Amino acid sequence: MTSHPDSPGRRALWLHVGCSKTGTSSLQAGLWTSVEALAAEGVGLPFVGRPAHIAGLLRPLGWRPVEGFSGDHRPKALAKVPDRLRETEGRVLLASNEDLAEVRPEDVDAIADLVDQADLDLHLVLTVRDWAQQVPSDYQQFLKHRLADAYADFLVDVRERNGTWADQYWRRQDPVDILDRWGRAVAADRTHVLVVPSYSQDPEGVFDLMAGVVGFPSEAVVRPRGSVNASFGVVESEVFRRVNLALGDRLPDYKRDYSEAVRWPFAHGVLARSASPKLTLPPEHLGWVQKYAETAVATIRDRGYRVHGDLDALVPTDESARPLPTFDEAAVAEASITALANYVARRRT
Repeated sequence: MTSHPDSPGRRALWLHVGCSKTGTSSLQAGLWTSVEALAAEGVGLPFVGRPAHIAGLLRPLGWRPVEGFSGDHRPKALAKVPDRLRETEGRVLLASNEDLAEVRPEDVDAIADLVDQADLDLHLVLTVRDWAQQVPSDYQQFLKHRLADAYADFLVDVRERNGTWADQYWRRQDPVDILDRWGRAVAADRTHVLVVPSYSQDPEGVFDLMAGVVGFPSEAVVRPRGSVNASFGVVESEVFRRVNLALGDRLPDYKRDYSEAVRWPFAHGVLARSASPKLTLPPEHLGWVQKYAETAVATIRDRGYRVHGDLDALVPTDESARPLPTFDEAAVAEASITALANYVARRRT
């Protein structure tokens, strides 16, 4: 099903569906602390905070932590969505959740139907970055999901599309595939692709692009201090990976056990952020990434989506690839001891 043209008297729902690691955490933190300022500009947020998105939309669609959209729809819970959308004030509505990049076709159909029941017109927003940034960034995100594969092995698996982690990477980072799935409900002229610069180059980029598309002053959104979802360095990533490997099947319940004991402590101070050099895209993987990106750019351009930013920036330059930083076991041991000390101190506070 493809959406009909904008209808007179119907408000727009701008649905930002990812990709992950494109400044989404910073953007969302800013949006959710700027509800009143956005309301003054006529922008309503039907879901404020990640728990609200999970309880109000993701879980009713069958979403599960780590597994993604793998469960059945919950009709009673989904039936509450149109009223929630309809009752949210604003000349336009805005919702942002990067998990929605991974939806199944039946989830897209369900969302489109719910939005239509709420008398809203659905507009899609997809934020993207080049894969020289995305591959190492998403590897570190997967570490928080219990990934225990070495980075070098992960790179090969992604290139060959081999295994569960590679499948998940492509599902949440391949803009063409994401746009294909959402295209059954949203026409190209209501689909906006935002090419986001890296945070280090332009921390305002994702905020300015989103504001320009939806139609509100960028300054209405409070900027979080620093990067909300900063990366680990190569040594810290290796510590995280080895902890996952050593855990094996222990802490089987991800939300109740693993998140509480590992993910949140490690992501919020136990494991140092960027204390060692960053992970990179090695030169030996640049060729296939460039080839894929060139094809994706051509497809996006040919389909007539509304593009904001430099689409050609999705193709990494030769300078984007750098040899992986080296580290020794002494560095891993030192980072591990520091993390253990931080963990013990955290447990006592």
